[in-house]
Order: sequence, then C-alpha cells, then structure tokens
Amino acid sequence: MSTYRKSLAKIDNAITEHIKQNKDEASIVTGWVVVASVSHPESADRDGYVVQASLSLPHHTQVGLLNMALDDKKNLSMLSTIRSMMGDQ
Repeated sequence: MSTYRKSLAKIDNAITEHIKQNKDEASIVTGWVVVASVSHPESADRDGYVVQASLSLPHHTQVGLLNMALDDKKNLSMLSTIRSMMGDQ
C-alpha cells in the first residue's frame, strides 16, 4: 500500500472513530472532505489550502459535502444571531 493510501486510511479511521464516539456508534461514514489552511515558515504571510477527500469519493459528492458544510455554518450563525437578539443564549 502506498504512503498516500496509508495516510488516507489513517484519516478515514480517525474520522470514523470520532463520529462513532460523538454521534452514534452505529453511524457509518460514507465519505468525508477535509479542508486545511497551511502556511510555510518561509512565507508565513501567505496561506494555502489543502482539500483532501476519502478515497474514490466523486468530485460532485465532494462539492455537495462542502456546500452542505457552508450552508450549515451560515444557518448556525444566523440562528445564533437571532437567539442573542432575543436574549436567549
């Protein structure tokens, strides 16, 4: 197994374990996308981004997961704003 596939397997195992521990032991992770912001010490004033997805996850499914995450963050932010305006924290 290549180093790339081994590292993907480690990420997959860690995500699966995290979901099972924090959501439901019966949960089955069918796909994932991780986005990381990275910088290099020689150019610390600039960020780059790495997007990694589970092995064989189609591009359209990756985009769908990213869109769902963005929509969820927007909705949670809006809900938080409404709650704070109503004095319910």
